Amino acid sequence: MHISTFFNFQVLLSHLYNVTLPKAYRPVVLWHGLGDNYNASGIRDVNDLISGLYPGIFFHSIYIDEDPSEDQQKSLFGDANKQVDQICDQLKSIKELASADNIDAIGFSQGGVLLRGLIERCPDLSFHNLITFGSPHMGVMEMPLCKDPRDWLCKRRNELLKRQVWNDNVQRKILPAQYFRDPFEYEKYLKHSFYLADINNERNHKNASYVENLTKLNKLALITFTEDTTVVPKESAMFCDIDTNWKQTIPFDKTDLYVEDYIGIRQLHESGKIEFHYIEAGHMAISDEFVEDIALKYLGNT
Repeated sequence: MHISTFFNFQVLLSHLYNVTLPKAYRPVVLWHGLGDNYNASGIRDVNDLISGLYPGIFFHSIYIDEDPSEDQQKSLFGDANKQVDQICDQLKSIKELASADNIDAIGFSQGGVLLRGLIERCPDLSFHNLITFGSPHMGVMEMPLCKDPRDWLCKRRNELLKRQVWNDNVQRKILPAQYFRDPFEYEKYLKHSFYLADINNERNHKNASYVENLTKLNKLALITFTEDTTVVPKESAMFCDIDTNWKQTIPFDKTDLYVEDYIGIRQLHESGKIEFHYIEAGHMAISDEFVEDIALKYLGNT
């Protein structure tokens, strides 16, 4: 059925039978991950799946550049802070989003940690649910793995980047460096981190507005890939940290970020607003069935 015909039919029913129509579906925004672009086939597939479940839902795929190849390049090279500001303005310029009472947001990998920064820093938009897939909320200790393990040029580049990760030029220009966080070099991270240390409120000066904005969420759904070797440690996707003495993962609710409630995660958790999900697969290996389950649980007008 054509979408406009569908809505006209709903209106006719409401007049004939005094039926109360459901509220319009909450619009959805999605931010793709590193090395992807806003118009990639996988993103279009997600749009199609969500639109099939919720006919007429408004879906916006976030882009830094309207040229898909340039958008892909800018997922690696750029300034995360400027990108978050740019997307805040981009979303506010879209009437379906600017006028929405609530927006649902989906972040794939890197896109999730950028979306969280957006929610903390862009209070003019009202976000309802945030869903992140394998997003490095507590940073990464390694640079993104090379797709081809035999690609020695890529491996060499990563080694050089890791050695220079705290260099100011690297921090300002390489997006993965801006959420690099090695607990064994924590003081260097606090001093040099260009993005993550700020949106995690880990420095002495705390930004109270980040807590205020993030705790407005209805739900924060954190999805972890149990076999993830791209986000290291994979538990970063659920805000876990590393104990540098025991070299073990610190549970979600025992980290300083949680106990001291730097960004409101503790408030969200104690209010029952954080939900954990797991995919038994490698990074970003997501089935249509899983996406559908998540969409049915968190999107629409439920």
